[in-house]
Order: sequence, then structure tokens, then C-alpha cells
Amino acid sequence: MFAFLAGGAMATVAAGLYPVTASAAPPLEDYLHQKPAWQRCYPTAPANFQCAKVKVPLDYRRPDGKKIELAISRIKAQDHGQRHGVLLMNPGGPGGDDDRSIPMGLHEQLPKSVRDRFDLVGFDPRGQGESAPVHCGLTKDEDTQQRPYRPGTFDQDVAWARTVADKCKARQGDKLSHITTRNTARDMDVIRAVLGEKKISYLGFSYGTYLGAVYTQMFPGRADRFVLDSAVDPDRVWRGMETAKSPDYERAFTRWSKWTAQRAELYHLGDTPDKVRKAFWDLVARANRTPIKADGETLTGDLEHLVAGHALLRLAGCCVRGAGELRQSGCGDDCRAGECERGTQHARHAAFGYGVAHVVLP
Repeated sequence: MFAFLAGGAMATVAAGLYPVTASAAPPLEDYLHQKPAWQRCYPTAPANFQCAKVKVPLDYRRPDGKKIELAISRIKAQDHGQRHGVLLMNPGGPGGDDDRSIPMGLHEQLPKSVRDRFDLVGFDPRGQGESAPVHCGLTKDEDTQQRPYRPGTFDQDVAWARTVADKCKARQGDKLSHITTRNTARDMDVIRAVLGEKKISYLGFSYGTYLGAVYTQMFPGRADRFVLDSAVDPDRVWRGMETAKSPDYERAFTRWSKWTAQRAELYHLGDTPDKVRKAFWDLVARANRTPIKADGETLTGDLEHLVAGHALLRLAGCCVRGAGELRQSGCGDDCRAGECERGTQHARHAAFGYGVAHVVLP
């Protein structure tokens, strides 16, 4: 993948496939010629990890109206003589608190050939992190998405959704309609111009692939080398993407059950996939009755909670390594951190071994 970035051939993803362009209108000129005041991102950050702010219009239809600031960062190319340009990056989400730190997070993982030739550039997309974040004044209970569907709580869940929508509209109504992927793509093009580049290269993961695809649709002549990793299907954004996950989760769980059954002497969850599945669902049922504490978290059996990030791995890890102890050895309702950690590693290995990490892992 990264050889694609570092190699000699230019790659313009989707250029020519999308005839629509989005040239900057004259009123944007003032935005395009900003001079960022680069400085060390925070006192303990490496000196080469620099941050700045860039102004963009809240509403691109009214560039003379309200402005917002975007937080951007960079690590400059290590070999000035070989420098090719800038590599913007987006880790996905959307909704992260610190997307602009991705140059630091990926710096050592990227090949030297990429680090030598590209300025690594991160940014907090509008509405999150340090880029005009949306704050709705929600209570702790309101500010959670872990609400699995149950017929008995449907009315309460609808009331919760309305409360969140009403609070956000009351506090941030003038901003919300402008927090869109297309506007984020327009922001990326302002960043391109501010950095003095005719084109940008890009590395995006998950939602970042959708953002990258939208950019190439809107600005095909300004896209250089684009890598879209773990691509989002544009035809399924967003509700369709969520509904499409269930069959993938089921296939992944089936593969994991087979893998674990083949190692029954190690995991003691059963020597057939059906027995493994039963052991897992028994643990889920127990967690629904009495939540399990693991690594400082309280894990319930709610499926929506399970599939949310590390919770699935941790409970699967307890199931893989610690379920026997939980049931038999007086471990009580706590999954011991060491057991859970080891079990999580085994679960992760199983997922990678069967090529389902993109489904099971966040």
C-alpha cells in the first residue's frame, strides 16, 4: 500500500470518473493565502510535531460570514531533496477528539520512503477536537450511544433521541447543518492551498475513505496519490452501512467459534462450534444479570455494547481465557486483568488468523 505513495507513478483516484469540479470562488481568496503560525503542538511534543490554526468559512455559500478555525498539524518531510508534497491523513470516525495527532501516531509505522518524501499532515475535521467542536450540553446519561434495541424500552429510547436532537439544535443549530463531509472536503482544499500545494496526497481509514472519495469527486484535479484503507461503501452511508454489519459479525463469530473449538484443550469452551457458541452466549446472559468488571470497565451483555470497540474483545477475551475460572474458581463477577488481557490477545489472534479483524476489531 505505502509503496503506492512512495513510488514514481502518479495516481489520481477517481479523476476522470467524476466530471464535477469545485473551483474556489473569488470570495475564498483571503482564506487561501493564510500564513499558519506553526509552533510545537504541546510542551512535551517532539520539536518536529507542529500545530497551527487555519480559518475557513462556516458556510461556504457565504464566505464573508461567520468563520471557524481548524486545528492542523504536520511533521515535515525528512529529506528535503526528495520531497514530493503533503500527505493529509484521516483516521476515521467521524467524531474523534484528536485526529490532528495522526502524524505522530503513524510516523513510525509509515515506511522511511514515505516519511522522507511527504509532509505528514493531520487535522481535526470541523465540529470535533479543536476545530469548532459541537457541544450540546448533554448529561452523562444522555451522552451515550449504547442503547441496544429492546421492545420494552423503545419509547424511552425515542424520547432520549428527541432530547439529544432538541438540545443540540438549541445550542448548536446554527452550526450543525454545516458539519458535513462535503464541507470537510472543502476545508481540505483550503488546507491544500494554505500549505502552498497544487495537489494533495491522502491516507484515509474507515470513514476517512469516504471523505477521501468525496474530495476526489469534488476536486479531481487536485488529488495526487490517494490510499483508502478499509473502504466505506458510498452507497451505504450511513444507515445502510450499519445494517450491513450484522451478517459480517455473524460470519466472523462463526469462524471464531470453529477456531476456538479446534483448541478445546486450551480454552475449555467446548470441542464443537455449537458448544463454543453456547459458552459465549451463557457468558453474555450472565453479564446481563450481573455485569462483569474487566480492566476498569463494567461489561454488560448488551450486544450493542459488545460490538462497540474493545468491549467485544474484552468480553470475548474473558470467554476465551477466563470463562472457566469465572464459572468454577471463585473469580466472582470480576474478570482478572491478566486473564482478560491474555484472552483478548488470543481472541485478536483468532480474528486476524481468519481475516476478520476488520469486522471484530475497532
